[in-house]
Amino acid sequence: MRPIRKVAVLGAGVMGSGIAAHLANAGIPTLLLDIVPKEPTEDEAKAGLTIDSPEVRNRFATNGLKAAQKAKPAAFSHKSHAKWVEVGNFEDDLQKLSDVDWVIEVIVERLDIKLSLFEKIAPFLQEHALLTSNTSGLSIEAMNDGLPETLRPRFFGTHFFNPPRYMHLLEMIPTRDTDMALAQGLADFAQNRLGKGIVWTKDTPNFVGNRVGVYGMAYILKAMEKHGLTIEEVDALTGKPMGRPKSATFRTADMVGLDIFTHVTETQRLGTTDDAEKEICTLPGWMTDMVKGGLLGQKVGAGFYKRVKENGKTETLTFDPSTGEYRPKVKGRFPVLEEVKEVAEPGKRLAAITKAKGKEGAFAWDVTSASFLFAAHRVGEICDDIVSIDRAMRWGFGWEVGPFEMWDQMGVVKSVARMKSDGLDVPDAVTALAASDTPSFYLQQGDKTLIWDFATKAHVELPARPGITVLADLKRSGKVLFQNAEASLIDLGDGVACLEFHSKMNALGGGILSAINKTVADAGISFDALVIGNQGENFSVGANLMLMLFEALEGNWFELDMMVRAFQKSLVSIKYSPVPVVAAPFGKVLGGGAEVCLHSHRIQASLESYIGLVEVGVGLIPGGGGTKEMLFRQMENCPSNTADPLPFVQKAFETIGMAKVSLSAYEAFDLGFLRRGDRVSMNAERLINDAKLAALDLLETGWTPLKRPQTVRVMGTDGIATIKMMLHNMRQGNYISDHDMLVSEKLGSILCGGEIDPGTIVDEDYLLDLERRAFIELCSNRKTLERIRHTLKTGKPLRN
Repeated sequence: MRPIRKVAVLGAGVMGSGIAAHLANAGIPTLLLDIVPKEPTEDEAKAGLTIDSPEVRNRFATNGLKAAQKAKPAAFSHKSHAKWVEVGNFEDDLQKLSDVDWVIEVIVERLDIKLSLFEKIAPFLQEHALLTSNTSGLSIEAMNDGLPETLRPRFFGTHFFNPPRYMHLLEMIPTRDTDMALAQGLADFAQNRLGKGIVWTKDTPNFVGNRVGVYGMAYILKAMEKHGLTIEEVDALTGKPMGRPKSATFRTADMVGLDIFTHVTETQRLGTTDDAEKEICTLPGWMTDMVKGGLLGQKVGAGFYKRVKENGKTETLTFDPSTGEYRPKVKGRFPVLEEVKEVAEPGKRLAAITKAKGKEGAFAWDVTSASFLFAAHRVGEICDDIVSIDRAMRWGFGWEVGPFEMWDQMGVVKSVARMKSDGLDVPDAVTALAASDTPSFYLQQGDKTLIWDFATKAHVELPARPGITVLADLKRSGKVLFQNAEASLIDLGDGVACLEFHSKMNALGGGILSAINKTVADAGISFDALVIGNQGENFSVGANLMLMLFEALEGNWFELDMMVRAFQKSLVSIKYSPVPVVAAPFGKVLGGGAEVCLHSHRIQASLESYIGLVEVGVGLIPGGGGTKEMLFRQMENCPSNTADPLPFVQKAFETIGMAKVSLSAYEAFDLGFLRRGDRVSMNAERLINDAKLAALDLLETGWTPLKRPQTVRVMGTDGIATIKMMLHNMRQGNYISDHDMLVSEKLGSILCGGEIDPGTIVDEDYLLDLERRAFIELCSNRKTLERIRHTLKTGKPLRN
């Protein structure tokens, strides 16, 4: 397959514009085309535009691009990436397809319209250009049958999930005529450049992800009525407690849109030949009435839930299927949900819920057994193996683990026995597994993973995916160099180790600091380069606030001072490690988590890295060296010792003082958390391996340890006076509170080097002392303690 250098997206709706935006995120020039309007709008006519004006003719594509630029969550990972998207239309710009390597069709879900467009564009495609359809349910083979024979080897399905930037899943649907080498080449491109997880599917209704996911959601509607649960009770159960997304069932439907959910469910009902599946996918009348009545979910402000404002207060209402009206929301509560709240493994949580004696247990078991068995019966029909279904549900529907992984965690033998006692139809391959000596869908043998093959009724080796490192597999295969309750050091091979955090929320506590100290002490002896990374939900949400609050409330100032000193010492040791250290942040990288990265020699960040020093939100300043590191990073941009440092100090001050958090790795460059030499991984699954390669690259290009201490020229009293004046104006305008002003003054003082002469050269130990003293002083302030308490209780900041 030739390289993909330019792509065309046909159709500028929500999905098409989102795909175009994500291609732009990868730096791929993209042509976004749509139909020509029938006539100018009233505003266009007033502006003197006609149907021949490019602004009118490109209106749909232009509006699609604008919508992508305004989308929330953001479709573009950086606003500058929109420059890669060029707009046009199907009548004037088809000749531009002649230099495109991949054309993606994303138009209305009607076979006749798609075939008509394919016929129109075919003469303009290069001989090597790939053509794919993003249909979510129409037959790929039916489209293939309508294509010229010369185009058929280059045609197949590529089903992105919405929103394309964030959803990892990309389903690949080849036809009988597809050249599999071309399809595999595009799959490799999508995995490496676009960051997608590939699942190969068969050309069946709704493919894999939607086939299993839609059935599960439709079944829940039936089970809700059967067991007498409310909408809120279903959402309380079917979110995190059962290993599903936090948005659960009905909030997810509201986000997707009830019209879209109804459409894909109807596609499945019409496409399947199984009567039982047809019955489940026949939605209840009250739901079809909701769609007819325009209650389509979040996009119209009313679906299963609706937010209303009365007397200045916002209230959430819930749709009541029995009355067809909205009523006040009543939170779903079950005692078992409190019991499993702290259980980490989703299968153990689910097992406990399904054993509960009330309606919640009966509902959970009904839904779970139905989803397990439906997935099992589809193996061989929609895909060839269990791992494709598990990956599709994790990557496309946000499940913590897939149905077969969950089944293992719950216990195959006991689950199958309960299913059979209920008279359920268990596939022969699952019965055989339950009766085997190794009754588990997945087995780990050394560094190999085996999966249960339904065709042979035996375990077979799961092919490795090059470039993807799974830390859990390495740990199971004995690659742990040392570990404690909060961290592990894992051998990645080739002389590179990985320091993995695994405390609750990866908060930085004593165990992690101890692991950092031991790792740095062993550096150069047990390994030659280090990666700091993990594969949890987030890289790290920062330091352990509860522990700091306890010490402050007890007035243990000496102990708190020693804690901060130890924290600073551990993080600074990373910077002066005798081997190169590469941080691999992803997800939330907040407070102390960001400080770990700032002290590393390189950062290999996942595209979805939300990095920020957010301590001011709880009335503190970054105390682990983050303040001084941001100063050093900004002053690297100051052109000379004679240049005015104020703009650079001010940039650091604003980033920290406004608790700015990047909304992508590319935005982290703007804020100064990433700098020249740092890199971005589009595929989160490749992050650890990419970081390992970055560490090896540092070794191979002559990296040498840093000499301590680093120094910087500070603004001293002049800078402090400038910042105080700025803060005074903000306070007078009521933009900040008195406590905000106090915290910001302390932050500004550190960034200016304290009350010393302008232009003084100071080292980082001096700045660390300023940080620590300010941190301890703020910890003794009543308003800071109030902010910490409020954040720990609600997860939200308090302004006091």
